[in-house]
Amino acid sequence: MLSAKKVIRIASFGAALLAVIKLTLWIVSWSMVIIASAVDSVMDLIISMLNLFALKAAEKPADKEHNYGHGKIEAIAALAESVFIWGSGIILIYSSIQKYLNRTPLESTGAWIITMGIAILITGIIIFLLRKVNKKDKSLIIQADLMHYEMDILTNIWIIITLIIIQHTQWFWMDPIIAGGMALYMIYSARSIAKKGIDLLMDTSLGKDHEIGTIILAHPAVKSFHELRTHQSGNRAFISFHMVFKNAGISLKEAHQVNNDVETSIKKKFKKANVLIKLDPIDDEKSSQQY
Repeated sequence: MLSAKKVIRIASFGAALLAVIKLTLWIVSWSMVIIASAVDSVMDLIISMLNLFALKAAEKPADKEHNYGHGKIEAIAALAESVFIWGSGIILIYSSIQKYLNRTPLESTGAWIITMGIAILITGIIIFLLRKVNKKDKSLIIQADLMHYEMDILTNIWIIITLIIIQHTQWFWMDPIIAGGMALYMIYSARSIAKKGIDLLMDTSLGKDHEIGTIILAHPAVKSFHELRTHQSGNRAFISFHMVFKNAGISLKEAHQVNNDVETSIKKKFKKANVLIKLDPIDDEKSSQQY
């Protein structure tokens, strides 16, 4: 069975292989677009290793000091990933400016085009595996890695286009300019990864109130609900609310069964969710929610 940790290990191996290939090409060519892609692959390797550590830590069960588990370490890893990407992007922008001011011709662009095509193939396999795991395991780390590799495949396509143009036109000035553009794109893309990490740390709601409310009110014994609270920690959602019954004289046994039914329905939609329901015998019209 394909697990998140196994996919991260595969991604680490792929990133290491790509980094070695691209760094070797850069030593031969001194192309800025090649080094831009090589630095990105090195960042992928470092980030994948960091993410593997974070995944292992996030899987630790809740304890006395961490009642809600260790899932928030994924948010810290996502923020660290953003910082790595921003740092490498700034360095690449500076290097691109220096290369533009001191332009030199490029040789053997044909071999580099073939190599970058291989890089796209490897990256495509990693993206396929990450998407497969992300469907069943909504981990922020997997989502951040997926976003990063999707960004990689776009930049690699741009590199091939740039090298083809340079090969046919001798417009060597395109090399540092496209590399600088790639660096700006890296910095911009890291922004969304950082935002997701901050949202997780700040206990931002899941944004699924209507969906959850529909599930709650689908049970024939439920009249209304209120004080719906949601947040996420790692790949686990936490959902709590007060639930009011249509029959105010419902027995404790019946109420418990309704509680279990609603909880089960929510968990079918939100895998690994932690659901806490408080049973209210009387409706509070001011705060009740209905859909």
